[in-house]
Amino acid sequence: MQDLPNIQQTTTDIINSLAYLGSEWIIIVGFLVIILTDLFVEKSKMFVAGLAMLTLLTSGAFLVHDLINFQNSELLFNGMFVFSKSAIQFKLLIVAVSLFSLVFFYQDHRLTKHPKGINDLISIFLASILGMFLLVSSANLLMLFLSIEMISLASYLMVSYNAYQKKEAEAGMKYVLFGAVASAIMLYGISLIYGFTGTINLYGDALIIGLSQIGIGASALAIILVLAGISFKLSAVPFHFWTPDAYQVAPTSVVSFLSAAPKIAVFGFLYYLLPYFQIGDTINQFILFAAATSMILGNIAAVFQDDAKRMMAYSAIGHTGFVLMLFVMPQALILNAVLFYLAIYSIANIGVFMSLSYIENNYAVVNISGFKGLGKNIPAMGVCLVILMVSLTGIPPTAGFIAKFLVFSSLISFNSASIYITFLLVIAVLTTVVSLFYYLKIPLNFFLKKSVGDLPIARNSSVLVALAILLTFLTVLFGVFPSLLNALIG
Repeated sequence: MQDLPNIQQTTTDIINSLAYLGSEWIIIVGFLVIILTDLFVEKSKMFVAGLAMLTLLTSGAFLVHDLINFQNSELLFNGMFVFSKSAIQFKLLIVAVSLFSLVFFYQDHRLTKHPKGINDLISIFLASILGMFLLVSSANLLMLFLSIEMISLASYLMVSYNAYQKKEAEAGMKYVLFGAVASAIMLYGISLIYGFTGTINLYGDALIIGLSQIGIGASALAIILVLAGISFKLSAVPFHFWTPDAYQVAPTSVVSFLSAAPKIAVFGFLYYLLPYFQIGDTINQFILFAAATSMILGNIAAVFQDDAKRMMAYSAIGHTGFVLMLFVMPQALILNAVLFYLAIYSIANIGVFMSLSYIENNYAVVNISGFKGLGKNIPAMGVCLVILMVSLTGIPPTAGFIAKFLVFSSLISFNSASIYITFLLVIAVLTTVVSLFYYLKIPLNFFLKKSVGDLPIARNSSVLVALAILLTFLTVLFGVFPSLLNALIG
């Protein structure tokens, strides 16, 4: 009978928590309605597209309402989730990326011409967004594992959506195998933490006290195993092996989405996790190693790629290392820089993939060496690619320069005397210079090299041209007026 009050309190907390997850409920309802529509309604492609768009916009509206009326952080569902301002901001960024990706899906010929249609992919897409929302709000290591698995399963299916072709099936299988190993490693780390501390809740003092009492070696092992599983979703070295193959063969629109949205979700969770794993210097050393190796390997390997999407895969690894640098600083100092960088990276990255998809749709060319002379045929898309590549490099007056400047200035002002941070900054500067050699290969072939023969006039995917121009405009606008983006994400 003594447990009855606890049961009543637990039930009351669950019921009270339901109101905080309006955006998640919208995604769930949209997901279920799309599945039912696909089952019972013939020729429902455009209806599903409109329904998915409405789902994302409504979910975003709930998040905007939560952000405007936010007062205090709350723990929900008996400590499984956290309702915080930073979580809402990361979710809004995920929704913005997802809206562009949704339109992109319907312009990707490899998806629209799929024998089964595109509706199945849209339902998987919404399920992955739900997993990202849950990950950003996770306040419990078990919820972390379930959220990561939800995102991973959706990602496996999206990458393998064209798995009736041999290369896609091989890349999808490699992705699944590496994902299974990473999940097992993370789950083992969670079990060690529970064995050492008796809790998997991130809030409170039990986790920190428990890890500090067992010695630095054992706590470091448990923390590193958990971070290893998280690093898989970030494509951080040495858990990046799946990335180049998956990017190369998956539909370009899918790659565009997976290169941005899951990273935002994982960095959003890392932002919340950071204070609870500060046992000794373990997490800083892990981040320093992952950031340095990701920047070095990602940028150097990208120089030697001829396949444009494979090059962008290594570029994504390098950018992951760049953002990771910020996490050696205290939590209170990094939020604005992380949000700004991820927003600008997502804008430029999606714009580049839209441009590459446009070229693939019209010319069936995926290799950079095949882009020779295309600038004369598609000058608007060529100019967009030049500006977007310049932004990814971090050259003014684009927003990419402001994003990298924020990261550098934050690290320098935090602790300029630290030899480790100084070493990391040197690597970041050198690898940024290296990135010039591969980012500018595409504009070089577009405008400065002659085509082998006559090229047809591009006639398809005018929507992609309009979206690429819009994203390019935003890249320049936020580079000249960065306060506009700060106002939006703040």
